[in-house]
Amino acid sequence: MGSERFWKIVWAVAVWHNVIAFVGLLFFGNDVYIREGLEPPVPGVNYVRWWFLIAVFGLIYYMVYRDLYHSRNLVIAGMCGKVASATPDLVYLVWKGGVPKLFWISVCTDYTFTILFAIFLGFLAKHKDKAS
Repeated sequence: MGSERFWKIVWAVAVWHNVIAFVGLLFFGNDVYIREGLEPPVPGVNYVRWWFLIAVFGLIYYMVYRDLYHSRNLVIAGMCGKVASATPDLVYLVWKGGVPKLFWISVCTDYTFTILFAIFLGFLAKHKDKAS
């Protein structure tokens, strides 16, 4: 877990996770809800908002991937985004309903990425010399 190569892979996976989520929501968003017997979100602007937020966070993760050692603030923003995305889904999945069960995948992956990103901040702290 302590190598630059490992962290490059983690950030590449984070980027692709967002690309897959973007494409999946773009083409299959309504189907996920309908398959569960739920009404798709209305108005449609909700989807557009999600698409762009997913794309922006994918860009943030790509920027970290490109420049690991000068990215601390982007990593913190990424962590905040993951928690902000996963927490409402978790609350609705556990206590309120109305969210497709498939969203458990994003809850689990978002919290996993948050933990990995926190560990990465430790990696950055150990390699301060490369940030100069």
